[in-house]
Amino acid sequence: MKTKTLLIAAATLAAGIISTQAQSNVYSANVVGYYNVTVPAGKFVLFGSQLNLDNTNSINNIFNGLASDAGGSSNTVIWVWNSGTSQYGSYQYFTGSDADNYFLQSGSVNGFYDGVGNLITANLAVGQAAFLQNLAPGDITVSLVGSVAQGTNVITLQNGYNLVSSPIPVSDDLTGTNLQFSGVSDSGGANNDVIWVWNSSTSQYGSYQYFNGSDADNYFLQSGSVNGFYDGVGNLVSQVPPVGGGFFIQRVAAGNGSWTNVFQVK
Repeated sequence: MKTKTLLIAAATLAAGIISTQAQSNVYSANVVGYYNVTVPAGKFVLFGSQLNLDNTNSINNIFNGLASDAGGSSNTVIWVWNSGTSQYGSYQYFTGSDADNYFLQSGSVNGFYDGVGNLITANLAVGQAAFLQNLAPGDITVSLVGSVAQGTNVITLQNGYNLVSSPIPVSDDLTGTNLQFSGVSDSGGANNDVIWVWNSSTSQYGSYQYFNGSDADNYFLQSGSVNGFYDGVGNLVSQVPPVGGGFFIQRVAAGNGSWTNVFQVK
């Protein structure tokens, strides 16, 4: 059968924060894709992992286009959230030869290193995200290549903050037919899921509560509402994350939940 190729449009992103989660995905060897993300000079970008490379998606293998400097001054930095400690780990990217020079060692390989020269072995599974910081004087274009998750894709949402991305590389409304996000809704507005979205123009986050239609009608004293994310006065705010982008889902309700997506390339 002729191999299908899914070409994903390039996306320019902005920054954001918080959490990790587990996924259950089905990958097809017949559908591969790529996307490019521009990281402006001196900026942070929230990079969403939406393609599978090797079933682990090690941070040392999935990115192309990162900057390395033997002097350690303009290297790309990744910021990875640790949900166990509620802290970020930050690691610099080096080519093997630059790492040998900087850390005065030998036999290094391309990858992300801590401050004393240890290679970091963290993974960025499909549906997770992390910050990339560009310390280089010019923009860099970071790309990710891999297979598209088809069938049923499940992202676990822990109580608290979850740093997530769509499990598939499409830009669409989160609550629409492709991404199928359905959150916790409460007619009193006390336990609703909250999405946190970074605005690069204002360098601030916008936060919006998830309501189903009937709960939104009750809470905002209106009628004809639909499932989705709402601002504080009852306006539906469409959430369309870019390809390769991430966002934050705050699970206010006790216990864990899940976001189930069913997707098939035809």
